[in-house]
Amino acid sequence: MPTIRYAGVFEIDYKVVSADKVQVAAYFVVPKPLPMAGRKRLGGGTLSPDNISRTFRVDAMTGSSRWSTGFAASMTLTLNPATTSVRCKANGSAKVIGKNLPGSPFRVDQSWPFDWPRAPLHPLGKAQIANVVVVMMENRSFDNLLGWLYADQDNRPPRNIPPQSPPTFDGLEANRYWNPVDAADIGKPDDQVPENRRAYVTKQARSPIVPDPDPHEQFRYMSTQLFGTQKPAAGTVANMKGFVTDFADAIKESKEPKADRRLIMDCFSTAQVPVLTALARNYAVCDRWFASLPCQTWPNRAFVHAGTSCGRVNNLDKDVDDWTPPNPLYYNTPTIFNVMQDLGVTWKVYADSIVTPTLTRSQFVTQLGNPNLSGHFKGFTDFCNDAALGTLPSYSFVEPSFLEKKNDQHPPHDVKAGDNFLYEVWKAVSTGPGWNNTLLVITYDEHGGCYDHVPTPWGAIKPDGSKPQKPFGFDRYGVRVPAVLVSPWIEPGTVFRAPKTSKEYDHTSILATLREWQNLSRRAGSRWLKSRRIAAAPTLAPVLSRGKPRTDKPDISRPVSYTHLRAHETDSYLVCRLLLE
Repeated sequence: MPTIRYAGVFEIDYKVVSADKVQVAAYFVVPKPLPMAGRKRLGGGTLSPDNISRTFRVDAMTGSSRWSTGFAASMTLTLNPATTSVRCKANGSAKVIGKNLPGSPFRVDQSWPFDWPRAPLHPLGKAQIANVVVVMMENRSFDNLLGWLYADQDNRPPRNIPPQSPPTFDGLEANRYWNPVDAADIGKPDDQVPENRRAYVTKQARSPIVPDPDPHEQFRYMSTQLFGTQKPAAGTVANMKGFVTDFADAIKESKEPKADRRLIMDCFSTAQVPVLTALARNYAVCDRWFASLPCQTWPNRAFVHAGTSCGRVNNLDKDVDDWTPPNPLYYNTPTIFNVMQDLGVTWKVYADSIVTPTLTRSQFVTQLGNPNLSGHFKGFTDFCNDAALGTLPSYSFVEPSFLEKKNDQHPPHDVKAGDNFLYEVWKAVSTGPGWNNTLLVITYDEHGGCYDHVPTPWGAIKPDGSKPQKPFGFDRYGVRVPAVLVSPWIEPGTVFRAPKTSKEYDHTSILATLREWQNLSRRAGSRWLKSRRIAAAPTLAPVLSRGKPRTDKPDISRPVSYTHLRAHETDSYLVCRLLLE
């Protein structure tokens, strides 16, 4: 056990059990020439949120106060879970025939930070994994960022999971995917819509900030984007033909009335997102990972943390954003973090933010607002430091910067800035001592109105009995979003999707994977999440298919970053938008 020493006479042996539990043993080193000189135990025990402070005392003085000989000491140790530190407040004295020995009386009032314990290994697929890191970016569809990933190979990647021959990738093809420019053409057969009234997907985006302005994201607008109507009949196959006309309506409502409605069909080339492209090609990408709901940020992020949105389909009670902050009391339900906290599994939420609180804690303030949990919420610099030291917790959730650096890739924020952020994450985990036992997951909360050609499927399972905010059965997924898995246990060039007999991959697959990896639902005392969506979700275990970790790593360079900010995007504007998104 490591030892902390103060004033030459006070010593504490300690062992970090978990992020907020420390075993301690307190000692007083009796100085010479006392006959009992040496290390004397004052006491010991465990510091935890249930036992924040412990006091230990020993009085071995003999004789009257004038002629006393011996020693006396007391020590109070207090745990501060918010700073992962222990405060030592101690005093003591040592006398011979009433005279203090050199340095006596001894007094200490200091704190020391302790390192979190290294995460233990657990099997996942064929891998041995100690650290799962999830990065959730903002508001981009699969086609928007990765549609052209394997176009230069005729959409034939090296391998599929589950295996198939030949391997396939459901990506974009030139001159095939389009949307009507006019709403009147949405329901018409393709051969009745002339070329001059079609907007085709582009092979590269015209700017790193498209689409600009921000597309519609509310539930009813997403239904229009997917079906051409706000009230599709159950089981109707989405035609994915309403993106352009809905974006035209968003333009009319925006401060960019001259914007081109065809911008919503702009898709980024592989050269425009080099980091995301390199990671997807060198490790694994899912071409059928869907947002959990066809709606906004807060409900979808609720699914990745809790497996339910508590019936919510919009950030607000209204169908339009009027800058009213969402009510965090909507999400009064346990999260994966609460489950892990109960079971002593280490976790942290890292945010690339200085001014704003983490979105995760703000959204689940009823569950995560306890000050004793503050030590679990750290900055992005802390993430990089923990990765470099090999002290990442078992589960890390990483948020980009929504405001200061604007690297979340939310339209119209610079996509290059987000790609640079992903480079920083990749560099941190891949150069740290824990790399051989790490799984990095990069995904996006929702499509944010950006075009995708794959119809969103029905058949999603309603997570619970929460009353729906709008008439909706929670029986269909949202639009495809990028999902890239990075680990030395993954074969390069993997494209994976759920087996045909399974439900689709969505954000609850992360929770299902954590459940199986850490045996969370079967441990004694577990308050495992009750979501039926999690129970049916496929896990990521099949993707970790190697018998031993790879020794190669791709050579990925830092991308060039840009800064594009519209004149009206003041800090106050962005703060309001963060609350809404």
